[in-house]
Amino acid sequence: MLIILIKKEYELVNSFFQFLYLLLMENSSMSSASEYRPKDFNEMIGQDAIVKTLSNAIDSQKIPQALLFCGPRGVGKTSCARILAKKINDLDENFEYNIFELDAASNNSVEDIRNITEQIRIPPQYGKFKVYIIDEVHMLSNAAFNAFLKSLEEPPPHVVFILATTEKNKIIPTILSRCQIYDFKKVDNNSIVGLLHKICKEKKIKFDDSSLNIIAEKSDGSIRDSLSMFDRLVSFTNSNLTIDEVTSNLNILDYESYFELSSLIINKDIPGILSMYDKVYTRGVDDVNFLNGISKHFRELLVNKLNESDIKDDLKIKYKKQGDDYSDEDLILMIDIVNECLINYQKVNDKRIHTEICLMKLASLDSIKKKNSLIKTSELSNRIIKEGQELDNDLEVNKEEIKLFTSNNDEVSSLSIASLNFKKSENIEEEDNIELPNDDFTENDIRIAWKKFCNKEKVNGNNNMLSLLNMNDPVIENNSIIISTINKMNQKEVTGYKNKIKAFISKELNNYSINVDVSLDEVKQRKNFVDSKDKLDTLIKENNNISLLINEFKLRI
Repeated sequence: MLIILIKKEYELVNSFFQFLYLLLMENSSMSSASEYRPKDFNEMIGQDAIVKTLSNAIDSQKIPQALLFCGPRGVGKTSCARILAKKINDLDENFEYNIFELDAASNNSVEDIRNITEQIRIPPQYGKFKVYIIDEVHMLSNAAFNAFLKSLEEPPPHVVFILATTEKNKIIPTILSRCQIYDFKKVDNNSIVGLLHKICKEKKIKFDDSSLNIIAEKSDGSIRDSLSMFDRLVSFTNSNLTIDEVTSNLNILDYESYFELSSLIINKDIPGILSMYDKVYTRGVDDVNFLNGISKHFRELLVNKLNESDIKDDLKIKYKKQGDDYSDEDLILMIDIVNECLINYQKVNDKRIHTEICLMKLASLDSIKKKNSLIKTSELSNRIIKEGQELDNDLEVNKEEIKLFTSNNDEVSSLSIASLNFKKSENIEEEDNIELPNDDFTENDIRIAWKKFCNKEKVNGNNNMLSLLNMNDPVIENNSIIISTINKMNQKEVTGYKNKIKAFISKELNNYSINVDVSLDEVKQRKNFVDSKDKLDTLIKENNNISLLINEFKLRI
C-alpha cells in the first residue's frame, strides 16, 4: 500500500514538473533578431538589388564560386549567405550538412585554412554544393590569406566560398580580385520602422510612431541593432513603447526637443539655450549624441526645404515650417559650426563650456556674419586701393606717351592708365562676391566722405587727378555720386579712378551699395581754341571775375 502511494505521488510530481516545463517553454521566447532572421530572399529588407542579382544567378545556374559580402554590421550579410546556400542546393531539409561556417575572428591561423583546404576535396553528402561561409574574413592573418589563395582561385566544382566582412579595405587585393563583390548598404529608416511595426502588431505591443522612428534612427541602418534595442525597450517599458520612455532609456533627445532648441536659436535667446542645455547635461545626455542630433536637425531643415526628405508627413510639415525661418546659407553655416565643434571636442578639457560656446555661436550667427563681412570688405577695400596705387606707380608715363595710345584728343585707348585701372578694379569686384554692410547715411555724410577722399589724394600728391575731381562738385542722387567731366579723355581717366573712390567712401560710411558714376557734361565741354585771344574770351564768359582782374591790375593781354 505504501509502495502504491509513493508511486502515485511520484507520478503526480513528475506530471507537475512536465507541466511546468511545457509552460516555461511556451512562455519563453528567443530574441527578435533570431526570431525574425530572414529565411528566404523575399524576407530580406533593404537589399533589393543584391537579392535580385543572386536570384537571377540561381535561375540561370551561373553561381560564382567565390563571393564577398561586405557592408555595415547587422544588415543581413550572414543571413543572405545562408539563404543562398539553401537555394543553390535546392533542399528544404538536411541543407545544414552542406554549410560550414567559420568565424575568422577566432579561427584566423594558417592551420584553420589548411583544414578547410583538406575538407573541400570531399563532395557533399546532400545536394550539389558545399558552402563555406567565412565571417569577419578581414581578421585572417596575411599568412592565412596566402594559404587560402590557391583554394579560392581554383576550387573544386562542388564548392562555393562566401566571405563576409565589415571592412573590405583590410582584405588584400589578391583576394578581392578572385571574388565577386556584393556591397550591402545600410537599411533605410522607413524599412526598419516597417519591420518594428509588424513585430508590435504580431506581439500586441503598444507603441507610438515617434518611438519607432527614434529606434530606427538610433540603430544607424542596422536591423540587428534595432531589434536588440527594441527587445530591451519592450522589457523596460513593459510592452508599452512611448517616446518619453524610449528617449529616457536611450539617453537621447526626441524630435520636439530639437525643434524647441532651434526656436530658441532663431530668437537669439542665449539664456534660454543655456538653460535648456543645462537640463540636457543634468539628464546625462552624451554631448556627442546631442551635437550630432543638432547637426541632423539642421540637415533635415535644409533637406525639407528642397522636398527631398523621406521622413513621415507630420514631421515633414514641422521641418518645412521651421526651415522657412532660415536661409540655405544659414543652415549650411550652422551645420559647419556644429561639425567643427565635434571635430575639436576630444581636444578640449572643459567639454561643457566647449559645447555651450558652440550653441552661443549658433544664436549669434548674424553678428558673426556681419563681423566676417566687415573684415572681408575692409580687406577688399584696402586691396582695391593698394592695387590701384601700385598700378599708378608701375605705369608712370608722360603725356607724349599717352598720346601715342590715343586715337584723337578726346579718346583714350585700352592701353591707357585709366583703362588698365578700370579693368584691374573690375576684376577685383567680380572676384569678391560677398555680402556687404548697408548702413544708413545722409547726403551730408557723403559730402564729408568726399572731402576726406580729396584731402587724402592731396596728401598723396595725386594733383592731376585731384584737379579733375575738383572741376565740378559731385551731384548726389539717392545712393549714387555723379562726377561730371568736360571731355571724353577726362571721363576715361576719372572712370579708371572711380572704384578707388567707391572703396574709400563705402568704407567711411559702412555702406557698400553706393555707386560712383562718371558723366560727360556736354554743355561745359570745351571747344578747340583758335588762338590765345579766343581762349581768353571763353574764360571771361565762364567767369566774369577774370575781366575785373584784368582791369584792376591793368594787364596787357
